[in-house]
Amino acid sequence: MPSACLRGLASDVFTPVTKMPRSELSVAGRGRRNACRLLAGGAVAAVGQFAQAAPRLPAHLAAALEQARIPASACSFVLQDLDDPRQACTFNADTPRNPASVLKLIPTYVALNALGPAYRWKTPVYALGALRAGVLSGDLGFAGSGDPHLMADDIRTILRRLRAMGLRMIDGNVRIDRSAFALNAHDPATFDGDGLAAYNVGPDAFLVNFGAVRLTFAPGITPGTVAVDVDPPLAGFSVNQPPRAAAHTCGDWKARLQPDFTNELAPRFAGSYATSCGAQTWNLTADMAPDAYLQALFGALLSQVGIAWEGRVVAGRIPQGATPLTTWESDPMALIVRDINKFSNNVMAQQVFLTLALQAGAIPADFTNAAATTRTWLDAHGLAMPALVLDNGCGLSRTARIAAGDVNRLLRAAWAGPVMPEFVASLPLAGEDGTLARRFAGTPDAGMVRAKTGTLRDVLSLAGYVLTPNGRHRTVVAMINHPRALDGWAAIDVLLSLARAPDWPTGAGTA
Repeated sequence: MPSACLRGLASDVFTPVTKMPRSELSVAGRGRRNACRLLAGGAVAAVGQFAQAAPRLPAHLAAALEQARIPASACSFVLQDLDDPRQACTFNADTPRNPASVLKLIPTYVALNALGPAYRWKTPVYALGALRAGVLSGDLGFAGSGDPHLMADDIRTILRRLRAMGLRMIDGNVRIDRSAFALNAHDPATFDGDGLAAYNVGPDAFLVNFGAVRLTFAPGITPGTVAVDVDPPLAGFSVNQPPRAAAHTCGDWKARLQPDFTNELAPRFAGSYATSCGAQTWNLTADMAPDAYLQALFGALLSQVGIAWEGRVVAGRIPQGATPLTTWESDPMALIVRDINKFSNNVMAQQVFLTLALQAGAIPADFTNAAATTRTWLDAHGLAMPALVLDNGCGLSRTARIAAGDVNRLLRAAWAGPVMPEFVASLPLAGEDGTLARRFAGTPDAGMVRAKTGTLRDVLSLAGYVLTPNGRHRTVVAMINHPRALDGWAAIDVLLSLARAPDWPTGAGTA
């Protein structure tokens, strides 16, 4: 059924788009302020009016889509009152669409339930040899467990702990055991050709610092120079050619650098950096083999904490009989999920997705058994989703699919379930934080919408909760799949304004 509205089918709110004044058809593409003007006097009346005898969107929403040149057939929308579920409106809710990062709601919700908000990843550290007089005659081993948030500072803390235990020298290698996951080699350029984009980093059973580096550019203390700093520290890193200081406006400062990362540890910047930019950061993939990245990282950190080492980072299993030295524990799941959903961290979401399989006994974990584990949990908890295609579990995909109605069912289940506080708090708060920090700042939606966003080429989506001025809560889901999808924000603005209307119209009963 293309569209349905269970209550409030008042016939006077459906003005055909062709009869609307030209001035009202100019809403989309001009941003939030114009969308609010379009809604003036009509938002309350339009809530609940997704359908009449012929499927039709509310006039103001249809106008925003028409102005953006996005056909309604490319869209799915759902509104539902959480206090009175009979009050619901849907449009193409059963059509599977690419949700982009809205897909992250699936593994994060399942993980909060299946593993618990207090679940922590554990990374054991072993001695693979005798430890005498401060010297480890053998390898120092790390057993990866898929920790999504193992940072360079955490590795430094582990190494300091080992030094406090008496370790002064490693006469061997640093061995990394990645056997918890079974993954194909990952090319960060495969998805969209941007191999330097940090959002393209792939999962790793021993993922450190999101597999990324942060370069900070700032005017140097010496006039006419530019300082370039790297985080985390990497042994052997040195800028081969820093950018020239320039007096032009900041603008597209990254492109003006003219970067060359052929030698990952000795980048060159043949261009310029405007001093008017002040300090700027650039998050990049660590564009080198995982063990080469860890080689540079461990080289720097071991030197910092005072443990001598001249070996290599090597991959291999931790053998039976290795001596346990210490175990690192991650932040709890509730904090991990918050970082994933608020900031739409792709690789963290994939780590959680794979961990679901790992903890269900699928060892080693891969994307296939992660999807099967997730589906099994959803089916067992009344959330079967036949059209669901999870792919890598994070939404950075051209094959992922889910229906808006299924997203809405998950939102409703989360609201009524035991992990509601953790799940809802993980969603970006409009005008305040995460991916919605700037989107609705200074608008009526600020502080009233908690929602996960998703954007890709040809995809725009949003799903979450809306608080009305009179204290009611509603779910809202919007999914647009179209070459002009990213022009659909004005339509989503309209939808949110409809969702925030204080009263749900009644009078026609249940349709």
